[in-house]
Amino acid sequence: LQSDPPKPIAKKVCDAISELATLLLPENTWAELLPFLFRAASTPEAPNPQESALLIFARLADYIAESLLDHLMTIHNLLASALAHPTSPDVRIAALSAAVNLVQCLPTNADRDKMQDLLPAMMRALTDCLNSSQEASAQEALELLVELAGAEPRFLRRQIADVAGAMLQIAEAAQLEDGTRHLAVEFVITLAEARERAPGMMRRLPQFVGRLFQVLMQMLLDVEDDPAWHTAETEDEDAGEGNNYGVAQECLDRLAIAIGGNAVVPIASELLPQYLSAPEWQKHHAALITLAQIAEGCAKVMLKNLEQVVSMILNGFQHPHPRVRWAAINAIGQLSTDLGPDLQVQYHQKVLPALANAMDDFQNPRVQAHAASAILNFSENCTPEILTPYLDGIVSKLLVLLQNGKQMVQEGALTALASVADSSQDHFKKYYDAVMPYLKAILMNATDKSNRMLRAKSMECISLVGMAVGKDKFRDDAKQVMEVLMALQGTPMETDDPITSYMLQAWARLCKCLGQDFLPYMHVVMPPLLQSAQLKPDVTITSAESDDEIESDDDSIETITLGDKRIGIRTSVLEEKATACNMLCCYADELKEGFFPWIDQVYYPVQSFTKQLSDFLTFDNRGRDWNKFHAGCSYIGPSA
Repeated sequence: LQSDPPKPIAKKVCDAISELATLLLPENTWAELLPFLFRAASTPEAPNPQESALLIFARLADYIAESLLDHLMTIHNLLASALAHPTSPDVRIAALSAAVNLVQCLPTNADRDKMQDLLPAMMRALTDCLNSSQEASAQEALELLVELAGAEPRFLRRQIADVAGAMLQIAEAAQLEDGTRHLAVEFVITLAEARERAPGMMRRLPQFVGRLFQVLMQMLLDVEDDPAWHTAETEDEDAGEGNNYGVAQECLDRLAIAIGGNAVVPIASELLPQYLSAPEWQKHHAALITLAQIAEGCAKVMLKNLEQVVSMILNGFQHPHPRVRWAAINAIGQLSTDLGPDLQVQYHQKVLPALANAMDDFQNPRVQAHAASAILNFSENCTPEILTPYLDGIVSKLLVLLQNGKQMVQEGALTALASVADSSQDHFKKYYDAVMPYLKAILMNATDKSNRMLRAKSMECISLVGMAVGKDKFRDDAKQVMEVLMALQGTPMETDDPITSYMLQAWARLCKCLGQDFLPYMHVVMPPLLQSAQLKPDVTITSAESDDEIESDDDSIETITLGDKRIGIRTSVLEEKATACNMLCCYADELKEGFFPWIDQVYYPVQSFTKQLSDFLTFDNRGRDWNKFHAGCSYIGPSA
């Protein structure tokens, strides 16, 4: 390291020293390391070795923090000097990394307070990079400061106004790269979310919340009228949405949840009318997306102004631009979940006709499909008494959509029919004879690979309709449906085929519907169910410092970073396994003693599942960074 090798080699040497030191320092067997690091980190005329020493300090902070307590002022002065290095932004960023990691590892607030006056120099390391147009270095600095805001928000509290103000200036600076602005927004959102460690810190700065909200709404304007959006084959197509759009959506949701409706709704009430009265369709779209995103966090306050909120959204249904109508439907769908059942009880007479009319928009299949999806959201929080007067119109329109050539529209109609049947229960018998032939036709004929999800949703719909109308009404069609499912069960399927999971759930619903009459089919159902229940979680663990990304050929791998490990989890496997275990419970509960012949075979996979989870949850028994570790485990999902 002293020979000042090229940077890529220096980085690898730093990695090697850090790994070795984590093993040797706890045993007090590398006495010369810390004196060497102190010397190198205090030598500004040799910036490369100084940077390397600071990077090693940052990596080792967790291991050496307690041994440095008697030398805190020496380290403070060393870091202050390095943060103000006159020529090297790399040294300044390395010093920032060391400072951030050290603050997180110090054992007491009193120790952290001794480093408090480094904060202005830490912020200058960021602003110097921005002023000299070194945005890559600025983004490194922002990432470190975001980490500090999440781990030790109280460290920032004395200078919160200056720090938050600087971050908002960066977020507002349209000339900066999107990534830089996003990280500045992330910093402020992270502070807002730090309720337990620093309660009320951001609520005491309402002017900053207003500025942040305005930035996020402006970012929502990063959307264009791309023809690919209109001709899309799936609802996931986001053509025309810029980088800012998705970030703004997520951050509005997080901000509203973090600081609540009392802080957010007054700000929204000022901005939304301005956007809704503007001539640009993008502003109408942004206002409606904002309403949808803040609904969860602001539900209690929005319920007090429900008439005004519903009026804003329903006006969007009349807008000439399809993307605005789509956004209005999206808002109704989201509010049906977040503000239900109040929305359903008070405004069904306005909302359901509006959604029914939207399903007639044959010029815009995406609007039709989204209206069907919103019917699902609305009906899930709806009593049969509210829904029944509208069933004639809704079911007839959904049957028309089932015959639409667009698969996206058909899938939306199937999901909506399933939900309407589930919500209306016995009232759906009136429509059974008209609906079931269409559902069976899709189940039997949608055999192409491109139609896998359509066929899967037909299974879901058939089984939910069967449960709604009861065994006597469903019995004859049930036999025919189960013959198709049995034939399908014997067909090899790809690992990512959605039919597998949908079929497991459909069998369980058919069992609930038919009761003991389902027993003859158990010999077909159980072998693949047990196979799914015994799947091994597909988990890949690499170093968080590694440059190698966990690769995936599909979207079913989620990655999370816990401590010094990066974990890739194929969630589709966990979901299939969890579904199978839930289905085993369902069969045991429904069939009672009829389930007895399968007990021995069921015991192993359930025991195996709990052991696999136990092994996973204890893989890092050092207990470091337990809050992040626990959050990561929760992120695996409700299945765990």
